[in-house]
Amino acid sequence: MSLIELSEGIQMVIARIGGGRHVRKRLINLGIIPGIPVTVIRKIGRNPLILSVLGRQVVLGRGIAAQVFV
Repeated sequence: MSLIELSEGIQMVIARIGGGRHVRKRLINLGIIPGIPVTVIRKIGRNPLILSVLGRQVVLGRGIAAQVFV
């Protein structure tokens, strides 16, 4: 399942990252890599997701969040 399918407050471990090379590079630079736990902090309507990754908050648009699988 992708990050956009998770409910707020749920913590899961990243299994894989899809998308193109530039998407993967951006996610890796943000610390979003397979094996790292991620928690959805805020998910409202069509707004970007706010995630907790490695003790910091990261904002991802839904298009990119759909490429992160847990």
